[in-house]
Amino acid sequence: MLKIRLESEILRRVKHPQIPGYVDAFSMADAHYLVQEYVEGLPLSQLVCAGRRFSEAEVKGIIYQLLVILNALHNPRLQQDAVVHRDLRLSNLMLSGDNLYLVDFGLARFIDDRQFPFCPDPLQKEFAAVDDAGTLRRIPGSRTYQLLRREISPRSDLFGAGVVAVDLFNNWVEDEALFEQSWEQVLPLSEPFKMFIKKLLGREGFATAAEALAYMNSSQEPSLT
Repeated sequence: MLKIRLESEILRRVKHPQIPGYVDAFSMADAHYLVQEYVEGLPLSQLVCAGRRFSEAEVKGIIYQLLVILNALHNPRLQQDAVVHRDLRLSNLMLSGDNLYLVDFGLARFIDDRQFPFCPDPLQKEFAAVDDAGTLRRIPGSRTYQLLRREISPRSDLFGAGVVAVDLFNNWVEDEALFEQSWEQVLPLSEPFKMFIKKLLGREGFATAAEALAYMNSSQEPSLT
């Protein structure tokens, strides 16, 4: 019950056109329900599993939109409302036309832990990393994945954005034996975009979503906007 209360409180405070708005929350018997605005679209995981291949330009556009959303989450008008999503994955990102939507705030937390201090955090326990559609994220490694995912800081979401970028290219790899190699060796991406993804995934990469957006804008590629 605390979990649904926390998620409801976060969604009440989050105001962004690419995050479905909070409508209601209620319980029936032993089940708890959270209602959000309806968005007609499909999760990126479903599109990838259906065989869609995203081009490098398309992935750049998706990641750009995601970073815009994250920048708003991490830096709201009232700083006490700042939120880290902590569960960025293909199944939690929906595409409706050309517009990206972020859903499922079940693992999200306020950056200021005084805002909702009494809800246990399931990510503080050890867990196994599970991919939506493949195993290309073997680098930087499952231990790093676990540690960065559970951080209540923007760094966690930036790492998640890098994971999403890599996972969107899973359909480019037809020989499963290639999954034993690192994604940099396998994916036919431009060197600048590889460097960008590595900065998202790296501990010494971007400090904020705004910094990552500035990096993308500096490339002056029209596909990003």
